[in-house]
Amino acid sequence: MKRQLLGKLAALLLLPIFLFADVKVSVDKNALYRGDDVTYTITAVGKDVEFPDITEIGGNPVLSTSSSQNISIINGDYQKTVSKSYIFTPKESLKIPSYKVLINGGVEMSKVVNVKIVEPSQDKSAPVVLDIHLSKDKARVGELVRFDMVFKQKPNVPVYKLEIEEPKFEDFWVKKMADVKEGVEGEYTTKTYSYLLFAQKSGELSIPTVTANVGQLVQQQRQRGIDPFFSNAFGQQLRYTKVFSNALTLDVEALPNRLELYGDFNINVNVDKTTVAANKPLNLTVSIDGVGNLDDIKKYTLDIEGAVIYANEPEIKTRVEGEDYKGSFEQKIVIIADGSYTIPPLKLRYFDKATQKEVIKESRAIDITVTGGVAHVSTVQNASERKIEVSQAIKDRPEPGEKVVVTGADWPDLLYAALAGFGMGGLFVWLMMHNRAERKPKTSKSTPLEQQIKNAKSDKVLFELLLPYKKESAIVEAALLQLEENLYRGANNSVDRNALIKYFSGEEKEVELL
Repeated sequence: MKRQLLGKLAALLLLPIFLFADVKVSVDKNALYRGDDVTYTITAVGKDVEFPDITEIGGNPVLSTSSSQNISIINGDYQKTVSKSYIFTPKESLKIPSYKVLINGGVEMSKVVNVKIVEPSQDKSAPVVLDIHLSKDKARVGELVRFDMVFKQKPNVPVYKLEIEEPKFEDFWVKKMADVKEGVEGEYTTKTYSYLLFAQKSGELSIPTVTANVGQLVQQQRQRGIDPFFSNAFGQQLRYTKVFSNALTLDVEALPNRLELYGDFNINVNVDKTTVAANKPLNLTVSIDGVGNLDDIKKYTLDIEGAVIYANEPEIKTRVEGEDYKGSFEQKIVIIADGSYTIPPLKLRYFDKATQKEVIKESRAIDITVTGGVAHVSTVQNASERKIEVSQAIKDRPEPGEKVVVTGADWPDLLYAALAGFGMGGLFVWLMMHNRAERKPKTSKSTPLEQQIKNAKSDKVLFELLLPYKKESAIVEAALLQLEENLYRGANNSVDRNALIKYFSGEEKEVELL
């Protein structure tokens, strides 16, 4: 009996605690537009409360959390109310799941809450309106399409602050126009923001709704006893209203034959000389001008056997004239070779806006004569005036053990083979002597190249000196990059000439080997 009585007394004493154990959930909005934040709050009542560790809700990361609590005593009973809020941005409509909350040693489950994403709608008769439109409904890939975003407001609706989000242009190359045009349309005053769009792929491309936050001053009721002079804006408060535009689609047709350029262009290739000394730079300029998507023209590269080639980044200048996007493309290419060569024709392929057909334009081939270098002809000539390829002569050598019969017609070939053998032997001896010389202690005397690096009076002179050695060392390549930025990008890099001199004198190599 005593145990039963004690159990009943304990149950009566704990009853207020369990009665006060409670959990509730809420959201600040059940319906919202895509991109808006939601604040999800869990509120629990009890002496000992432990909330769940929530880092994401329905796959959406929690952006921030906050907590608050309130303690009260009602009829002598101690009561604590604790709240924890989670802010997140839902991408789609979702159900916020049930969570476990530990209260006074027990487990309470929160309720499921629905949050719905609603699509915005445009109110054409509102005091403020946001319209977007395109200059055409159909276009080709790379064809210019003008996009205008027009904010309208009635004269009797003052706007204190306007925040228009940047439109989302997926699959477009975009150029924003700097000017904002003001005008009048019916009963509205207007501000027009313009963009130039170039579609990068074909298909039905969409431009989603654009949102504007319109800040207006509204009257606020003052509290009694507050001097109006010190109140906020004399009783006015800045309140924001969301305004939504319409949405758009553009039907984009692909260009044939994998073309990427649309418009009308011309190409011209020039060199500063057609005769150049061996291992001295020749400057080639690629110039393109016209109407269309010049920003999509790819950088040109050359492949000339035995030559060192340095292709700079192209410089593109554009302007808008009426409905045309015009401009120029210019690229500098430096070529260094020790033998004569030919610059092949450079091609430009595009879809012509007038004829609606593919057009291929190309530059002329340019022959360059290099003086003081090695000849590119790999042939020798015998007494009977017939040419023998050196590679073929080597290929036709007899196999070991094969009997060789020498005739009058064959002795020149053998003579050349003997000379080649002597040449190979001499080269081997020279390499051995050169290897021994490299092992000897180096003197402090500078080579001509080191002296030229030291005395180079400008970045251009130093750039031309180093260019033939571009592929030899990371030190040289880094110096060339710094010089290229100085010459063509307006940089002010300081090139470490001492490091270059050490490299070419062999000191830097010795350091790397240690």
